[in-house]
Amino acid sequence: MLTKSKIHQFTERVIKDSDADMTTVSIAGEKEALTRFSNNEITQNVDSIRYTFSIRCVYGDRVGVVSGTSLDFKNIKRFLETAKQIALNQRTGKKIYPLFEPQQYKTCKGYDKGTEDVTPQTRADMVKSAVKLCAKEKMSAAGIMSNAAMLYAIANSKGLFAINENSNATFSITAQTKNSSGWAEDSQTSIKKLNVMKDAEVAVKKAKLSKNPKSAEPGKYTVILEPAAVADILSFLSYTVFNGLRFAEGRTFLSGKMGERVADARINLYDDPFVDGIGGIPFDMEGFPKKRLTLIEKGVFREIPTDRKVAEMLKLENNGHSLGADDEWGPLPLNLRLETGKSTVDEMIKSTKKGILVTQFHYVNILDPMKTLVTGMTRNGIFLVENGTVKHGLKNLRFTQSIMDALMNTEMVGDRAIVQSGGFGGGFSVPAMKVRDFHFTSKTEF
Repeated sequence: MLTKSKIHQFTERVIKDSDADMTTVSIAGEKEALTRFSNNEITQNVDSIRYTFSIRCVYGDRVGVVSGTSLDFKNIKRFLETAKQIALNQRTGKKIYPLFEPQQYKTCKGYDKGTEDVTPQTRADMVKSAVKLCAKEKMSAAGIMSNAAMLYAIANSKGLFAINENSNATFSITAQTKNSSGWAEDSQTSIKKLNVMKDAEVAVKKAKLSKNPKSAEPGKYTVILEPAAVADILSFLSYTVFNGLRFAEGRTFLSGKMGERVADARINLYDDPFVDGIGGIPFDMEGFPKKRLTLIEKGVFREIPTDRKVAEMLKLENNGHSLGADDEWGPLPLNLRLETGKSTVDEMIKSTKKGILVTQFHYVNILDPMKTLVTGMTRNGIFLVENGTVKHGLKNLRFTQSIMDALMNTEMVGDRAIVQSGGFGGGFSVPAMKVRDFHFTSKTEF
């Protein structure tokens, strides 16, 4: 990818050539490579490098924004003139916040040069070792092995310049038999931390255990949600419940409930970009330092993300969660971290008289943001638990469940967390959970 100095040169040139009262430049870059495999064979190798930039020019109380994909100096004046014409044709009267001056930021440890430079041969060798295990067990393996590097930079005409780099390596594998499947995935900032053989062994074990699945009737069950399943539903809280603008306008489940108990006392939920491996950025999209937030502490709702607009509305401090100076969506927590507890998944199983063990969900969608109601399907490993042991595999079930109800009904929290990608500049760190009265609404024939 481009060096920090090259990125800085581009932003400096834009700001130098601009005649606007205020100018801001932001750049997002991604270098990604992926090896895809299915039926125990590699089927695809792809790689790409992409850059996008945005230039925001303010003339009085008028704003013009342009974006592009080529960091070529010869196009800068054309983009600036376009931004100027857009601004001058805008209506007046918009509130314009001043630009931030240079800031100091904490460090997010999330970049590994070796992970950015992984070769197709290295990815193929890692895939090969996992696929061999599945083939030995007469199973069909499918999945991906990817490595990526991302950067985000922002600069303005007040002299602010901030840049952050992250890297990521992900291995995901599904082992399939005639009527069952098992899945495992790992995502790390460094490819050296991946253990593809361990993941393959987990996927194979689940596929074996779930052979010839039986039906379970819909209803409310105690569930043991493995970390991936927790991440699949918890991520929806980011843009619904903990959206700062929605909260300020009374449009979330938590509106008016700050300081009240909203979850079980075992629940401690943070927005923390500084967790190792979570892929966080130490500043927001206006260049303001991001603060670690305690969203829920021992079940009590404590803090909400803010930018300058929301901070004014709520009479709180700006804690660095802006999605941009002209954003209309609202400030979000992009790096949810559910604090680990003291229980292993095995202990959760042993403590359960009757319940269901869930590996992961898929096709999860929000039904009612105010009630945090979501629906989706189980996938790649669902098992009946009776009298403290896993009995057999089950056919997949659809669930319809309030996320906040699940947090209130939590009985145990796992002692180990995984990191699940949440998109650019975001990720979620979550452990397993044991939850009572989880609502499955229909069954399937597979």
